[in-house]
Amino acid sequence: MRRVLAWFSRQWIGLKRFFRFLGGIFALIVYSFRNYLFDKKGRDQVNAVIVMQTYFTGVMAIKIISVVALALGAITILQGFTQLSRVGALDFVGKLLNIVIVRELGPVLTAFIVLSRSGTAIAAEIGTMMVNDEVNALEMQGIDTLKFIVFPRIVGMVVSLVLLNIYFSTLALVGGFVVANVVGGISYELFFEYVFNSITLMDILASFLKCALFGMFIAVVSVFHGFQAFVSTQIPQVTTAAVMSSITMLFVLDAILTVIFYI
Repeated sequence: MRRVLAWFSRQWIGLKRFFRFLGGIFALIVYSFRNYLFDKKGRDQVNAVIVMQTYFTGVMAIKIISVVALALGAITILQGFTQLSRVGALDFVGKLLNIVIVRELGPVLTAFIVLSRSGTAIAAEIGTMMVNDEVNALEMQGIDTLKFIVFPRIVGMVVSLVLLNIYFSTLALVGGFVVANVVGGISYELFFEYVFNSITLMDILASFLKCALFGMFIAVVSVFHGFQAFVSTQIPQVTTAAVMSSITMLFVLDAILTVIFYI
């Protein structure tokens, strides 16, 4: 009986932590946006931070995004072309690229790359600020930390992820075309006819929405865990926790949005 009660007690504690985590996440989103929209004080400084965050998250990730996108497009076509050509179904090349790149792997891989670069950096940065009492110092000076710390990182992450996803998908299609042209002799006109005939407005909207939500939650989860650091030894722990929580949330969001749009 004691073991059963102890098990239920552990589950109840875990459930309370989970709801506390969700409550903290949504509170950071709501109040940071509210403070920015309804308080014009210091908005120019916040906008400057957004620009810097977008540069760090988006522009500085272009190199690795380019390599992964070209490789994904090339590998997808190489594998798909081999199988489809055997059954005379090359017109399915466009549908294959749409499903693999535009709908699923484009947003997800872009989010993973951004998470590995910027999500970890945000968690470590906020954790260091907490340990050095920089956050408390800002609040003592009357600076709204939600508006100056949380909001710019959310917006910068969302903007960067959406733009990087467009770049990723475009470059992946280019990589696919190069392989399709070299291996199968498919012309430019025929290849992109296959692609554009298979991509719908719903696919584009779903891809954009996935990236916007991925970016928002990567940023806010990283900030949330960064705020949990109080001594220097906790910085690696909160960084790891931010990555694990973000990965879980990415897959859950991706599954939910895929069901909503395509099931």
